[in-house]
Amino acid sequence: GHAYTQNFPKEYSQPAVQNWYSDDAYITIYNPTSEVKYLDGLALSSTALDPSVQVEFEGNKDFRKEYVGVSQMSYFPGSGKEHPINPGQTIVIAKYAVDHAKDFFTRLDKELVESGEKPADRKLYTGIDSFLDLSKADWEWTNGKDDTKNNPKMPDLVPIYVGHDNDEDDDINLGLTEVTETTGIALVKLPWTAEDFAKNYPDVEGRRGYRHTIATRITHHRNRLRVIEIPFDKAVDCITLCPKRAYKMNPYSKEPKATFDKGYTAVTDEAYKSTPKSDWPKYSGMSLIRKWDGNKYVDDNNSTSDFEVKPASLGLKK
Repeated sequence: GHAYTQNFPKEYSQPAVQNWYSDDAYITIYNPTSEVKYLDGLALSSTALDPSVQVEFEGNKDFRKEYVGVSQMSYFPGSGKEHPINPGQTIVIAKYAVDHAKDFFTRLDKELVESGEKPADRKLYTGIDSFLDLSKADWEWTNGKDDTKNNPKMPDLVPIYVGHDNDEDDDINLGLTEVTETTGIALVKLPWTAEDFAKNYPDVEGRRGYRHTIATRITHHRNRLRVIEIPFDKAVDCITLCPKRAYKMNPYSKEPKATFDKGYTAVTDEAYKSTPKSDWPKYSGMSLIRKWDGNKYVDDNNSTSDFEVKPASLGLKK
């Protein structure tokens, strides 16, 4: 994301306001092999456990010993070989595939004009020109059916399920919507088709489904955690996101035998809400990038040592 400042005309006698813009987020997938790979049937998912929250499992229900547990996931459509990723190629998946600096003012002007005001004075805003232009991304992980900010010209990842859930007695969307500062993001192979999942995901008497309700405790409070089961052999890669001073537990596997991801990483040391606004410019435009050792990208199944904080590559002026 990016920090930006809104100033006010002198006659208002109002101090400038520091803001944070997070919609110009993106994820990249790189093919390090010498073979053509295919995105069809792969999915981006977020973990069911928040690494900044200490959870106790009731009974013998620590699912981390048995599978990767995720709460949201969206997949690349296709029949198997429709979306190749060539050797050495990088695919960009944006939250919103737009030019965010232009889009910011387009939306702000529309809002102001509709309320009877003049379009925004560009001189009163600083930092907007640093917002990323993601209009040439390859995919969006948000889905246009539910989001007006979505670029209709860009292909979208597909939520694994959107519809009514009988157990929750409510409509649910299990697609990936946000990448928060405290989560795990895993690239996985779908263990089932979307049609199979929609039909069979609930646990019912006599048949185990694909999404389970796990009884947990957070401090003294009971909590029901809903977890989509991904077999370990279907997990391709992952990263654990958590500020250093907020980390409590591994969302993937039980420590100390944490083999899927032994670490965690973040751009900031403190959680966003605990970071003083005066420090925001220091983190503005920064990202997590996998390290390069001179021959290959580092992948030791440890987010702490595999990634480093650098300016977002798509934000670098060419």
